[in-house]
Amino acid sequence: MFAKSILLSVFLILGGCASKREVDKSAHHHHSCKMENCEMKHRCEMFAKKCAMSVAHGDMHIGGMEEFSLVHDGHRYFFSSKEKMEEFKKNINQNVKKAEMHWNRYNGADSRR
Repeated sequence: MFAKSILLSVFLILGGCASKREVDKSAHHHHSCKMENCEMKHRCEMFAKKCAMSVAHGDMHIGGMEEFSLVHDGHRYFFSSKEKMEEFKKNINQNVKKAEMHWNRYNGADSRR
């Protein structure tokens, strides 16, 4: 009986801690999100601040820089150079889709292939 009481207490304490923990809302932006449901609209930092143009071409290792960033549909994209940012903007919607596809595959979100 004593062991059951202790076990029940442990579960209640752990359950209580887990239910009160606030979820880090920025964590889900390491992948794409749907803007209509996004609680971080206009503050989303996409692709872990990697160069979005490089991500669109399958290279996840090139970092972006604060001075080369733009906001599109509430998402903030970073780039390694002004040239990469300008190239990305020329066909922004297609580049966003390509970058999201590569990023999701890189992070294991697309398990179909």
